[in-house]
Amino acid sequence: MIVSGRPSPPSPATTPRRWGRSRRSRPDSRCRTGAGKEKTEEEVMPTAAAWLILGLYLGHAVPLWPATLRRLRQRLGDGTALLYLIPYLVAVRFSPAIGNLARFGLYVALPVLLLRFLRRERPHLGYLLAALALWFPLEPDLFLLPWRSATLPPLLQAVALPDLSVPLAPGLALPLEKLTGVALALYLFTVQAPLPSVGFTYRLGREDLRTALIGLGAFALVGLPVGLAWGFLRPGLSWPGVGPTVLGLLGGYLLVALPEEVLFRGVIQNLLAHRLSAGPALPLAAVIFGLAHLNNATTGFPVPNGAYAVMATLAGLAYGWVWQRRRKVTASAITHALVNAVWALAFGG
Repeated sequence: MIVSGRPSPPSPATTPRRWGRSRRSRPDSRCRTGAGKEKTEEEVMPTAAAWLILGLYLGHAVPLWPATLRRLRQRLGDGTALLYLIPYLVAVRFSPAIGNLARFGLYVALPVLLLRFLRRERPHLGYLLAALALWFPLEPDLFLLPWRSATLPPLLQAVALPDLSVPLAPGLALPLEKLTGVALALYLFTVQAPLPSVGFTYRLGREDLRTALIGLGAFALVGLPVGLAWGFLRPGLSWPGVGPTVLGLLGGYLLVALPEEVLFRGVIQNLLAHRLSAGPALPLAAVIFGLAHLNNATTGFPVPNGAYAVMATLAGLAYGWVWQRRRKVTASAITHALVNAVWALAFGG
């Protein structure tokens, strides 16, 4: 949103798999030994940052928070977006590396300015560039695949965000830079320049669940035969226990599926539907979603992973259909999370 890699058996340590990849950059963590006070700060501040970014992200589903942000925008204007820098500053105990502070600052400011200056004259271009400005710094290696380059040019290194994990609880670390991207996307596309029908809401009913399960079944009918015939799916049960599975499903939903659905359905498919129509928007968004998985290697399928791209495209059709029917990314994320869980539990993903 999104998260890198392939799904593993659900566990409390689930973290986003897309919207990012490891990069070389100056670390912000400053490990010190000495006074107990410094040790306490090193433990407490990153955990506080984890809860802050989680609150900024999930709070967008509570109507009071977007309404509060709109009131803040009336007073602070574009400066309201600087709120999304606070978790990063807390994580590094307000002593950031200058280069990384500049990267995070540019990351927050650029999409805000793109929407501000392009929204009226060329709104679709503004939305598109803002979405790319959010996505590229989290996953530059994906965009470099056509050139088969593993090294970022100096200019691109300047905008690629550093990986920064923060502990939410023992055994569970959150990717701060990726969740900053998701939370900022929700601010941009539901508060600053609202897109209709993003559907980031906790108000899910029986019909939402029913539609999500139909989407899961539809993907299974096509995806399982294709994946098995291709050798991409390999049967192999993995059962970590009830507790880890439940926690893994919850973490997979909130930290993997939902961030990806915000980007690919709430923003990209939404924009395509308004620019074209719902019909072509669904397969186009699914193809974009599939291509976004090319930089993920799986067993027997190295990067660029065409098999993963095809499977993700098929899955994207199911997720996009659910979003199209219910207009809620929280509904399509149910299908998404269940597909990931089945892969992890039944096919050794």
